[in-house]
Amino acid sequence: MQSILRFIDIKKISLLLLIIFDFVSFVISFLVAYTLRNAFFGGIQEIGVYLYALPISFLIVVVVFYFAGLYEQKIRLNGTSEVYAVLKAVFFAAVLLMAGAFMYKYDYSRAFIVIFTLSAGIFLNIGRFLIRILRKFWNSRGMGLNRVLIIGASKPGRQLAQQIKKYEQFGYKLIGFVDNRIARLKVGLKFLGTTKDLGKIIQNRQIDTVFVSDPMMPHDEVLTMMSECENLNVKFKIVTGLYEILAGNIDISELEGIPSIDVRSRRPNVLYLANKRLMDIVLSLIGLILGLPLWILIVIFIRFDSQGKAMFTQERVGKNGKHFNMYKFRTMPMHVAKYAKAPAKANDKRITRIGRFLRKTSLDELPQLINVLKGEMSLVGPRPEMPFIVETYSKWQRKRLDVKPGVTGLWQILGRKDLPLHENIEYDFYYIQNQSFLLDIVILIRTVGAVITGRGAF
Repeated sequence: MQSILRFIDIKKISLLLLIIFDFVSFVISFLVAYTLRNAFFGGIQEIGVYLYALPISFLIVVVVFYFAGLYEQKIRLNGTSEVYAVLKAVFFAAVLLMAGAFMYKYDYSRAFIVIFTLSAGIFLNIGRFLIRILRKFWNSRGMGLNRVLIIGASKPGRQLAQQIKKYEQFGYKLIGFVDNRIARLKVGLKFLGTTKDLGKIIQNRQIDTVFVSDPMMPHDEVLTMMSECENLNVKFKIVTGLYEILAGNIDISELEGIPSIDVRSRRPNVLYLANKRLMDIVLSLIGLILGLPLWILIVIFIRFDSQGKAMFTQERVGKNGKHFNMYKFRTMPMHVAKYAKAPAKANDKRITRIGRFLRKTSLDELPQLINVLKGEMSLVGPRPEMPFIVETYSKWQRKRLDVKPGVTGLWQILGRKDLPLHENIEYDFYYIQNQSFLLDIVILIRTVGAVITGRGAF
């Protein structure tokens, strides 16, 4: 029996049942409303007139419920909040239905709509109540459990463990603790290993959710574990009050009095990616065409200032670890090693006279518009790094490779080369978690200001 249950996805089954129960409750509410309206007032139109609008009406309700979060695949410990959310969503859906009837001049009884709204609020909640009972039954049989792992066995971790054990009937099941300081583990706590073993523990124990409750854990280690959980499709939550490093796309939830931050991986939608690519193509083409006379002048000045080619190419790592040749105007003599350490100061003797001007004004970056047009880079994104540096990345740092590298980005406008490498990476991480078309526009506008003032550039 257990081997069969292993292949059953209770969350998907309960979601499907939830939609079916909503539909049945919707139809019952419709029939009750029609019957009561006809019984008390009479003179109502034939039922076929109302049945005609039934599919569209239910679709509107499903869409409203979806955006209200009523189809999220999560265990709701507080039934009262769900009842309130259903009533609010039903009222909003009823307003949309009345507005639609008015716009299309459908002569539906207002009394029917009022009775239908009241009955839908009742029957839809009854259906969801039955689903809750069914989930409790499944959970008691070991089906659809949310298997929890707690990182950190200090006081916050033990408090969280106590709360989880109180609500095992709702599907939460504490599997054990991970802690790097074994000495502080108390008697009765199930120790499964250290953070180095996290990946194996998650796979071997079939973990669904990981809670971090260690206030002393270094930021880098937290980010590495978060990346590992993301790759294994495991929820990663942080007990609030511990960290401020993951601002942005987070969801603050609460498990019976213990607030936590649910760190979700944000996947950019297709519309955003299409708009971003369109903007890259249009702006890079405009830049290449209008900037052609300037390019010719820059090439002439570079050739007069030092011998060798005016264009400089360097291998960089792009999206998903793909290598490409990045183009720049040369700002140092030809004898300088191609992959030498970049200048850390404006008065670096390796920089040529024209090179100093190009770097100060960021004009040396202009040829990267070719990379943007080819699709190897974007106008906005993390800076592309050299292969030998990427090889030293930790797991969380490799998240920079989840998106196309950019000509400009957050760290360029907030401090540019003033910032040390590790802070640059955290700015890139923030951008990846919060990328949007509006944020890209803001970064581009701010870049213009940073280039004009020359702040942080050398």
